[in-house]
Amino acid sequence: MTAEARGTTRPWVRRLVWAVAAAVVALVLAWGGAALAQTGGGPSGPTLEVFVIQATRTDAASSIDPQLRDLPTRQQPFDRYNVYKLVDHQRFALGEGKPVAYALVNGRTLDVSLGGVTRSDAGEARYQLATQILQRGKDAFLRGLQVTASANQPFYVGGQSFQGGTLFVELVVRP
Repeated sequence: MTAEARGTTRPWVRRLVWAVAAAVVALVLAWGGAALAQTGGGPSGPTLEVFVIQATRTDAASSIDPQLRDLPTRQQPFDRYNVYKLVDHQRFALGEGKPVAYALVNGRTLDVSLGGVTRSDAGEARYQLATQILQRGKDAFLRGLQVTASANQPFYVGGQSFQGGTLFVELVVRP
């Protein structure tokens, strides 16, 4: 009985089969990655991360939602409160000329537009954002705030009453 008939093969045949299989997998991954990039499915620009925070003042002990890692609770206006709860968290693609509209939990709408991207002297990206908070049929709560934000550095808008506390919206641009 031959080696092939017994179900065993020579080591070089097994290595050849594995090499061909690895080459096929590499081709499929390369082709799939190129197709993903062409359809816009991959990371192609900055994203806007939105955290909606409810801050309240109670007689009970202080508490901070664990998902709110770097909230500046010792700075104004956050120092007026002792309980901080994450109400919502969303991410949006951020592109020039493509405004982001986000429905807040209090019925208002946060609008954010990317006006452009510049570079600091150190080469770091700086994002020019226009933000406003609107409510249908009423004057804007926040009109036309222009912000130049560094990547990964949060900034806050807020001060809206909500369920016995105040809403703050943390905005972070991720490159």
